[in-house]
Amino acid sequence: MLTDKNYYLALDLGTGLGTKIALFQGTQLQIAEKTLKVESYGNNFNSYTEILEKTINSFLKACDVSPKKIEAAGIASAGILKKDGSFQLIQNFPSFNGYNLKTTIEDMFSLPTAIDNDANAGGLAEWSILRMEILYWVFGGGWGGAWISKEGDVKFPSTDWNGKDESLHQTNEPGYIIPLNKLDLKSLFYEVNGSYERFEKILYEEKGEKALIGPCGKMDTIRAEVILSGPGRSRLFRAIVGDDNFYERFLDKKEAEKMTDPSVAGEYISKLSGMRVESAINTDRLYGKILAYAARELIKNAKKDGMPDNIPICLGGKPSYALPYFGPSTQRILGKMGFMNYMRPSVIDDRGINANLMGAAVLASKAIGLN
Repeated sequence: MLTDKNYYLALDLGTGLGTKIALFQGTQLQIAEKTLKVESYGNNFNSYTEILEKTINSFLKACDVSPKKIEAAGIASAGILKKDGSFQLIQNFPSFNGYNLKTTIEDMFSLPTAIDNDANAGGLAEWSILRMEILYWVFGGGWGGAWISKEGDVKFPSTDWNGKDESLHQTNEPGYIIPLNKLDLKSLFYEVNGSYERFEKILYEEKGEKALIGPCGKMDTIRAEVILSGPGRSRLFRAIVGDDNFYERFLDKKEAEKMTDPSVAGEYISKLSGMRVESAINTDRLYGKILAYAARELIKNAKKDGMPDNIPICLGGKPSYALPYFGPSTQRILGKMGFMNYMRPSVIDDRGINANLMGAAVLASKAIGLN
């Protein structure tokens, strides 16, 4: 008999360290976890799936759980998928494009299997706790998102994308598709004594000229995620401090050196904000203001598609841990604009659970008709 205490196999195919593999009992109890490091993937999809199969079998053996006891599998994956579950655009692993990990897992283990984008999976994990309609935003290398209905369905997923920006829904690819007007940004930077021109120079040096062009090829805008992300917050800080290294007095030598690494700098910007260092406070004030303007764009357009007023916004990903620093600015401005959507930290993150893995377990349960 199928119950919410079934064993589920959950996979999180990330673009950083590798593929996380977890065993769940039900959708909320994670029993064990293992990582297949990206260095072990080999040169193509076939080599990856060969080592993945061996790793899953050894993992389940170590858990003393027979593959026959697993009811279903779920996969959270970076990138854009086709409706049949195959990879359409997974940028860090282009050799995977066109292949179908969902059907591969089904064939390997004779399991019903579901796959979805990792931001959608994180949103489903959040929904599985709250059981209400939500907007889910996850900040990392970019800004991903999902609009989840009260029934637990992802609204407007970016499957079978035709490659045109205007075909992407803002609730599903907010960082990529929401434009930020350059003239507005210049004014916002000026309010905190920052230089937008310096920000553009930093962005150009990191990512090239293409990064200075907004959605749909508009030259007077940039994509929101170049600011509203982990690396984006680091760029803001560097643009605000310029050549002034006064902030280094509040960090030890190793911390100061890490400020040049966008993947970890956020932790130390938050430390500086907590110590009331002006450059960090201005960074988060600016981040919050820009997020408010981007959120207004998203909410205004989503309402045209039937999104109800004031649904909660749940924030996940490491940069969201800085919500106490940038959140008040965002909420204040949104309130002045007439939007009462309340931003809150992810309940999944609060519990110390990997949202993508838990979302993969929810996908597994959906694959057998539960949830």
